Amino acid sequence: MMRNTFSSQEWIKFIGKEKLQTFQDSFARVDNISLCFFDLEGIPLTVWSNSCLLCHQIIQNNKKRCLEEKHKAICFLKKTQEIKWFTCYLGLTYFMCPIYYNNKLVAIAYGGGISTENSSVPEEIVKKYNIPLMSHRKLQRIGELLVQTMALVNFDIKALEKEASEHIVGTANVFSGLLSKREAEVATFICKGLSNKQIADKLFISEKTIKTHVSNILSKLDIKDRMQLILEYCRIIPNDK
Repeated sequence: MMRNTFSSQEWIKFIGKEKLQTFQDSFARVDNISLCFFDLEGIPLTVWSNSCLLCHQIIQNNKKRCLEEKHKAICFLKKTQEIKWFTCYLGLTYFMCPIYYNNKLVAIAYGGGISTENSSVPEEIVKKYNIPLMSHRKLQRIGELLVQTMALVNFDIKALEKEASEHIVGTANVFSGLLSKREAEVATFICKGLSNKQIADKLFISEKTIKTHVSNILSKLDIKDRMQLILEYCRIIPNDK
């Protein structure tokens, strides 16, 4: 896989599935809508929050049509890469919101399940299934808010990697000739008190790889553990301003 290609799974791993689910649950509860995140093939990345009871019942009997409508909406969104509002054949209104990571479309937020002023859902059905009543304009604002919120986690990976690299510029000479460039980066972050997981997150590599680098660092510097590394090298590594 190319370094600049990011999948839905990489995105959700970076965000944290539990954190995303918690956010989704809170957002759906506060705005009284159904909400779920999907990958670009329509496979759920999270568990539906505040799931519409009518949808849950109908999809059991007419799953094919529901999937066809969802697929068409996803294809439209992938082409336009803009938020889309639509009304399903049951008369319920939904939106699909594009999710970006490293400025690339990686996932879709699917929310709504409400009855609007233009809805064709019979009143008795609305009452029976406790379907939320909401103006179309209000649902639009909710969708727009979700777009703006998710834009906060549209990280520019190249910029972050550049920042991480600049972070250790002043320390490169400390390990010059002793460690590789990547090992010097890892050693510097260790000296700044970061854990293996924190270093892995900053450098966008696995924690297992960090452990390998740490082992190589200790061997090359002929020291016993990371504490000795901190004691012997921290004093000559400049502090951040």
